[in-house]
Amino acid sequence: MLPKVANHLIHHTSRAVIAVQNQTGHTLRNVLQLQSSSGPTTAVTGWGSSVSGGGPHSGPGPSKFHTSSRLHTTPTGPPLSASQVRERVEKLSAFRASSSPRSQNVIADPSSDPSQLVRSGFGTYATLISTLTDRDFENYEAVRRAEARLRRRRRAAIGESAEEEEQRIADLRGDSHFASAFALFQTAAVNPNSKFPLHIYNKLLRSCAIHSNAHAAQAVYAHLEKRSDIHPDAQTFISLIATYAGSKDVQGAEKTFEKFRDASRLERVQWSFDAMRPNASAHTSQRASQMAVWNEMLTAYFRCGQPSDALALLEQMMDSTAGDATKATDVPPPSPATFSCAISGFCHLGDVSTALTWFERMLQQQDSASADPYEPTLVPRRPDQATWTAMFDALADEGMVAELNRLFARWLDVAPSDGTVILSDHRDTVLAANLRFMDTRADLLPAKALELLDFLSGHVLPWNVDSVHFTFNREISRTLSERLVMQYWNRGHTDRAIELAERIASRQLQVLQYGQSQEAFDSSKTQSRIEGARRFVTDLVTDILGSNTSGISLTHLLRLSGLLADVGALHSAAFSEACLNAYALQRNNPTLALSTREWEALLDVILSGDADATASLNTLVDDLLQHSVDVSKFSEHAKGQLVRSLSSSDLNSVRLLAQLGEPFATRLAELEHAQRSPSVVSAQSFETPSSWDATPVTPVSPVSGRIDSAHSHFVGEFFPGGNKTAVLSAYERFKDGAERGIYPRSIVAARLISALGRLGEVEKIQEVYCTAHEVLASLENPKHWQTSGWFLIEDHMIIGLAHAGDVEAAHVHRQRILQHGGVPSADAYGALILNVKDTTDDTSNAMALYQESQTYGVTPNIFMYNTIISKLAKARKADFALQLFQDMKARNVHPTSVTYGAVIAACCRVGDAASAELLFQEMISEPTFKPRVPPYNTMMQLYTHTKPDRERVLHYYNALREANVQPTAHTYKLLIDAYGCIEPIDLPAMQKVFEELVADRNVSVQGTHWAALINAWGCVQKDLDQALKIFDSIATHPTTNPHGPPMPDAVVYEALVNTLVTVRRMDLVPMYLDRLRASGVHMTAYIANLLIKGYASVGEIERAREIFESLQDPQEGVAAPHNHLPHQNKPQAANSVPADAPVFREPSTWEAMVRAELGIGERERAVALLQRLQARMFPPAVYQRISGIMLDESVSPWAATDAPSSSL
Repeated sequence: MLPKVANHLIHHTSRAVIAVQNQTGHTLRNVLQLQSSSGPTTAVTGWGSSVSGGGPHSGPGPSKFHTSSRLHTTPTGPPLSASQVRERVEKLSAFRASSSPRSQNVIADPSSDPSQLVRSGFGTYATLISTLTDRDFENYEAVRRAEARLRRRRRAAIGESAEEEEQRIADLRGDSHFASAFALFQTAAVNPNSKFPLHIYNKLLRSCAIHSNAHAAQAVYAHLEKRSDIHPDAQTFISLIATYAGSKDVQGAEKTFEKFRDASRLERVQWSFDAMRPNASAHTSQRASQMAVWNEMLTAYFRCGQPSDALALLEQMMDSTAGDATKATDVPPPSPATFSCAISGFCHLGDVSTALTWFERMLQQQDSASADPYEPTLVPRRPDQATWTAMFDALADEGMVAELNRLFARWLDVAPSDGTVILSDHRDTVLAANLRFMDTRADLLPAKALELLDFLSGHVLPWNVDSVHFTFNREISRTLSERLVMQYWNRGHTDRAIELAERIASRQLQVLQYGQSQEAFDSSKTQSRIEGARRFVTDLVTDILGSNTSGISLTHLLRLSGLLADVGALHSAAFSEACLNAYALQRNNPTLALSTREWEALLDVILSGDADATASLNTLVDDLLQHSVDVSKFSEHAKGQLVRSLSSSDLNSVRLLAQLGEPFATRLAELEHAQRSPSVVSAQSFETPSSWDATPVTPVSPVSGRIDSAHSHFVGEFFPGGNKTAVLSAYERFKDGAERGIYPRSIVAARLISALGRLGEVEKIQEVYCTAHEVLASLENPKHWQTSGWFLIEDHMIIGLAHAGDVEAAHVHRQRILQHGGVPSADAYGALILNVKDTTDDTSNAMALYQESQTYGVTPNIFMYNTIISKLAKARKADFALQLFQDMKARNVHPTSVTYGAVIAACCRVGDAASAELLFQEMISEPTFKPRVPPYNTMMQLYTHTKPDRERVLHYYNALREANVQPTAHTYKLLIDAYGCIEPIDLPAMQKVFEELVADRNVSVQGTHWAALINAWGCVQKDLDQALKIFDSIATHPTTNPHGPPMPDAVVYEALVNTLVTVRRMDLVPMYLDRLRASGVHMTAYIANLLIKGYASVGEIERAREIFESLQDPQEGVAAPHNHLPHQNKPQAANSVPADAPVFREPSTWEAMVRAELGIGERERAVALLQRLQARMFPPAVYQRISGIMLDESVSPWAATDAPSSSL
């Protein structure tokens, strides 16, 4: 027998769960209507500053659950049972992605077994409280991470996106999970028999600590203290102490600490702390748990501003004689975590000097950092990772640069032996503090400034390659590195500035190549790092140009040009102009002495400028002759570039080229021969990636032109989010530029390829693809940039061709990438998965692609997750879909409305209404939720066909309207079914819905609507006359377009045939089949299925066999075509099928015929059909489902429980 309050909750479960899922404590209390009996209300405050790192905050409230509706509902079934209630509530825990390891500090004890909770009558409360407090903790962790990101960005003087991050923090703090959880606890606590497992108390106390809510903590602990059957554990006291410390109540913390010591002496403490010591023995768990409570009290003294009391407590621990065998009544000796708490405590108080003193004493110790933070030690060890991080952050925030640099140099020495790791964040911290110091100290001596700069460049910047970290996909690292170079430049050390920039860029390229060789980077990761390196150089060049009003030397400009070429970046117009102006000023200087690399850089500058570079090229050639430059030392790329450029210019350039002698004369002859035979190109003259040699691509002809930065921007304006007009305009711009010898960068061409694919422009895709290959082969400089550009183009060919429907061609490009050592991107795999269709086993093929991507280490993005979950949903693989849904949450990939729609659909297809409802509420509770019609329709369909419940159908319809979402044709069809098929039937309401559909100018009346009306009257009401009347009225109805597709269409005829079968009027079937053929409508397999069933039911088995044998089988492995109407949002004329086209069998056709044969006792014929079916190589699941009919001895072609056709 459930307690009274639990029964009351059951009565209101549906609304209560929704309120909890909607994160509204106030609504929840109104729903329960039990506050009057729950005693005095304890205030639940906002986020406490001591825990969350910010001050008291009151953000915007959560979204409200609206109960108003356009359509009034009438309950159509009995109230939910207790088991149904618990099923819905316990589903809450199924969708919780695991949090960080810290979230596991609250562990479950044996009393948390679900069966025990159910029998105790409080399982529903426990599940709700557990879910809400878990969400509260996840929000706290998310706020903590967001604030850390903000601090790092502010240290680096990056203000962009700060407002967005602050708003995200405000939204997270505004959620009321704890308020709702505590309200539930108060409601249950009034019952004297209420018993919760320990982990529920601990989760509540954890939230009390997060919010510094001592009043709520007292209420929770008081309820626990009254229990004689369970004891608190270490986590209970840790959370209580933290709660009092957060509210600056040191006396409360001390009293709690004394309670802990008293409970320990009385053996009323559970000694387990599995989250800290997952494989620890009972003794070590007790020791770690005990030490953790003492450490928390130490921290509490610091948080309350009483360091002397903290040190006194630490002295007690250091004077301990307990040793390793610590008893519950002993004072535990300190551990590495204890000393770390002390240092962090001094930092928290702002006493960084004292913290530094302690830290340096730890550094002087002989023993390295311990891997176990709770290992007893009276003598401190060297600092662990967490202590280093805390000390670095404090020194950086206090501007103690000298101490910070000294410690960093020391850490470099001891990190390998201590097992600690210097991360990119640590390097960023040191860089940011030093650069801020140099920016704000105008009195800094030049020598001291140079010393600091050399320290940062020589020690803080990483130069190793194998760690593949500190790459420039990280904006903070990139920005700080650029600022470091600019410090050299602005302080007059221009040569060293450029030298450092060259080293940094070179290291980025080496990391990129190493990461590719180790398969650590897929296509998208590689591209993000390439773009980061280019951004570093281009931003640096822009800053250098802007910092010098007196001009920059030609040598420096040419070195910068070479740097741009190294990373594959383009010359801006301003940079090219500066280079040419500097060259014009210095070219007549008799002492002009440029290196080979600088002459090549000058050639790049000239060719990247105006399209007509003849005059500049003539001047360059004159100077090459005048200074006796040995052009044979030019790189192969530069030689070919010079030959191509001059051979396409005027006659004077050709004469100048001839004066240069060999090897240019030979190269000119090769070029002229290549121009006469475009399909033959000298591999020696024009660089291509070595991997291309075995790649079956279109022969590459030489092109004369340049990659232009401004043109790249001009063509690339369509990205992101360009519509059809913008994409086609970009294509025209690309084409016009190519005719003038001006080309965009590879990334722009790649994006254009995929965008054109989404428009189905296959010919344009191929044109851009061929041109991009020509440009890569002829114009780009370093081979690794050509290679990465090749992979990028191939990757987007997969995306473009897959979206265009040419999946086989897309797989050709996928194989090219894999064969040449690359990996397609998540977007490429997502596009392939999305377009797996029209096969007999789409899901297996899609899963094979997904598994391949994981084998190659591809990190799925939201698009890839959405596509694979959608495929699983359509195949009713709800378990797999939910597993991937949890996987994406664990990887911090935030679900979108599309994701939720797909996973909700998966649950609906297997009839899991509880999971679907909870997921739906989770979806609309998301701050970024954007209402879309599919999830609403999916929920309506669930309660229309799978679990008929008109009240729930109308609930989701009203929710759709309140969200300002426009109903679709499918929405209206579901409403018609809800009134016409679900008892009690409401035909007037059904007719009213149809009239609203006719009046809705945004939605056209379709065959599905007429079919739904015929189904309601004919199959449900058995009113053949009314069904025929509706059928005959369709052709002349005002909504029927006489110039459109034939109407009635196939789905209407299917509904009519189903009616005739239902009322056993097979004598009328021939007449309507003649009308079907005469009207130009193609018959479908689903109509044939009904005919087979109908004729078998009236004893005309030969007619059923004739119909079955008149159908054809599709090609093996290919889904039967022509049986499905176009998507509901597409015009039916788009996929019109000739009336005389063959009708292909579906798996359901075989099933219908097998049932027909078994219904008359012809088992041998049924077995023969199964053998034919097996030879068709259908998926095993399909064959097993149909062959399973043989086990049903009651098989009949006519069953009273037969439902209307699923296609209606």
